[in-house]
Amino acid sequence: MYRELLVDDEPAIIMSEKRAIMKRAKEFEVVGEAYDVKKAILLYNQLEPHVILTDIRMPGEDGISLLKYVSEAKKSFPTFCVVVSGYSDFDYVRNSFIYDAFDYLLKPINPNKIEELFNRIKNEIETKMNVEVENEKSAPEEIIKTRYKDLVDRIEHYVESNLAGDNSIAAICKQFSISQPYLSKIFRKTKNCTFNEFLINLKIKKAKKLLLYRQDLLISDIASQLGFSDQFYFSKVFKSVEGCTPSEYRNKNC
Repeated sequence: MYRELLVDDEPAIIMSEKRAIMKRAKEFEVVGEAYDVKKAILLYNQLEPHVILTDIRMPGEDGISLLKYVSEAKKSFPTFCVVVSGYSDFDYVRNSFIYDAFDYLLKPINPNKIEELFNRIKNEIETKMNVEVENEKSAPEEIIKTRYKDLVDRIEHYVESNLAGDNSIAAICKQFSISQPYLSKIFRKTKNCTFNEFLINLKIKKAKKLLLYRQDLLISDIASQLGFSDQFYFSKVFKSVEGCTPSEYRNKNC
């Protein structure tokens, strides 16, 4: 699934766009909604969307400001910006292409245009990904290591911020638009472990801190905060790593 950020100062417009995308572009998921440029920039940095669909005219900063920010951000992940405008905004639209707008849609949005546009975006994303894979084959080893490290750092930051959520291999691959073999490869190369080993170690490290410094939390509370399905599974995993149960660890160290 590819991630989509919608930006418009009118909630009704965002809802309409969201319905059209859900119906006509099923491989894209709306992961964020913003009603101004300031919030859009915040979500852009947090969510790393593949696509931003933004209105041109909004109170305060306009959509051109958002496109300019994305164009100058020079992130390692590609984001395709599409502007939405009325006929009277054509000068705005023309200016948007200065900052690498991929295309534009006229209001009211034709659902058929959504389908055609997002098919083109999907093809562009897949082409870029294939080019990156091919380039990696001939790239110097140091550049490849840097790419791996950058991606692993992003994944690690995401997981640390989302410990209670779904951090399965499938979910991470979906979130970062990579394959499972590639995820395994970059963690082996960068961390010298599998992703699951990294995830368990991260959760146990966090669990030990909570056990020591949050005496008010029950074992079941800690298990829930770390995304374990239940307290008993958490205790089993903890013991396999630390050689004792969470309760024993707390009693021994407090």
